[in-house]
Amino acid sequence: MRWGTVQVQGQVSAAIWVHERIVTMSALNAQAGCGFPETLEEIIVRGDAPRIRAWIDAQGDLYRRVGVSSDGVRLRAPLSRPERIAGIGLNYRAHAADLAESPPEEPATFMKPISTLIGPDETIRLPVASDRTTAEAEVALVFGRGARDVAAEDWKQVIFGLVPVLDMTAEDILRRNPRFLTRAKGFDTFFSMGPWIVTPDEWPDLEDVRIETVVDGTVAASNTLDAMTYGLAELVQFITAGCTLAPTAVLTTGTPGAAVIRPGMVAEARVAAIGTLKNPVGH
Repeated sequence: MRWGTVQVQGQVSAAIWVHERIVTMSALNAQAGCGFPETLEEIIVRGDAPRIRAWIDAQGDLYRRVGVSSDGVRLRAPLSRPERIAGIGLNYRAHAADLAESPPEEPATFMKPISTLIGPDETIRLPVASDRTTAEAEVALVFGRGARDVAAEDWKQVIFGLVPVLDMTAEDILRRNPRFLTRAKGFDTFFSMGPWIVTPDEWPDLEDVRIETVVDGTVAASNTLDAMTYGLAELVQFITAGCTLAPTAVLTTGTPGAAVIRPGMVAEARVAAIGTLKNPVGH
């Protein structure tokens, strides 16, 4: 399943991508008399996604009558207020080498404020405090259940899906002092997510999934998930060790490489078989 949040004729609603059609929960509620939650956060918290998809599939061609094409639909960030945005740094061995860093002895973590969050096609605003901002393509995990002390072999049981993200960093601020990490990554518009969260039933072979940081159509960095120092199972085990993450929490997993962005450019996160996220860059 592919879940997101869209805006159609001014109305914002959770939506599911079904057979090349976008079916919003607001349309189902209005046209079919359903009582489904209309925010993706509530759908995830209640565990309603499989039930909703099964109900749609059981209605025959209802999706054709209720669903719409992507024309005239504005894709929003799938989640507007995730429980948290946690990040993993220097998780690709090649990227760490590019920065003359050694892979950390355990996953390097950081947090980003909710105020950094934007969605597809929204503008990344470069802060006046920085002369060198970079964008990093990543794939993020969205938690579907409350999770604490999750064993590595059980990691998929607590994950709702995967989603492409762009993580921005004011690199010049960070280089002045590594203790400035929170500020360097915490400016408004410094975290983009979308367009769709892809649930495990549609995942490809994850080890072969390629992630690319792209600027103005040129690939600046590229690698596959199997090149990470710490894999997805290890990251879930690590981040939940003695720490409770609630449904809708987002965990980024590291980037194959960053690219400097400037006003007028377009940054992309391309995640094979999962999706492509694009954002213009402005002041």
